[in-house]
This record gives sequence, structure tokens and C-alpha cells, in this order.
Amino acid sequence: MEPVLKPLPPEILPSTRPGVILWFKIYCWVLCFLYLLVSAASLMFFLGDPEELELPRSGAIAMGVVFLLMGLGLFVLSALPLIVRPKPWVWTFDLIVICIGMTSACFVPLCIPLLIFWLKPETKAWFGRG
Repeated sequence: MEPVLKPLPPEILPSTRPGVILWFKIYCWVLCFLYLLVSAASLMFFLGDPEELELPRSGAIAMGVVFLLMGLGLFVLSALPLIVRPKPWVWTFDLIVICIGMTSACFVPLCIPLLIFWLKPETKAWFGRG
């Protein structure tokens, strides 16, 4: 048996953008900045003296590659919500970005309220999720 989808009641349909969207975008900008810093930290491994780092030259290059790829990859994931339009799949993607932030103890106090407001019906409706 197929589930019946009910339309949203008129009082839940968004007439204006929910406030959590602004806070989420600020959160994404902060993540973008931090991940660019991680990418920039790769220069320390590429250009630094391996003896100061107490690593062999190949180990320093490997660490630099890891920092560069992780920083740029996570930068792209954090920047994507800033440029895509609201769609149902974007709400899920943004939820994943919030959950990635929860892996850091520094971001948990920011991510928990963000997550609470993200799960509200008004925010889901903004993205077209019923």
C-alpha cells in the first residue's frame, strides 16, 4: 500500500524565508573560511623543513596532500549550500552539512540549535518538503 501524502496546511506554507536560513548561511561561510585555512596549512608540509616537522620528506608531502584534499573537498561541500536554490534534496544535503559540523566539539553548541530549527516544518516547507 502506498503512503498518502497530505498537502501542508496553509499556516505552515512559507511566505517569508525562515530565520534559520540566514544562520545556516553564516555557518557555511565560517566553515568555508576554516576549510580554506586547512588547505593553506598544507603549504606548511609542502614548503616546510621535514626535519622540523620530524617527518620524512615523503611523509610531509603525504600529509600536505591530505590537508589540501580534505580542506578543498570540505570547502566545496560547505560552499554548495550557498549557491544552490531551495529544493527538497538541498534540505537533506544541508542537514548533512550541519551534522558534519557536529563532529567538532567547538561547533556542537552552534549546530544543536541550528539542527533544532532546521527540523521545523517551516524550514522544510521553504525547501518544498512536505
